[in-house]
Amino acid sequence: MSTEDEQAAAADETRSALDAIEALPLDERAAGYLALAERLRAELEHSDPSRQLD
Repeated sequence: MSTEDEQAAAADETRSALDAIEALPLDERAAGYLALAERLRAELEHSDPSRQLD
């Protein structure tokens, strides 16, 4: 899978997660947004070449 394909898949996955969160009642969305933000932060940290310990 190319980097472009991986980026498109990640964007689709994020869009799906946002759609699921936005389908929740308003008072239940905050936890979903926090979990998504944490997941995205972890993915970014994992993919950051400056954080690699090679």
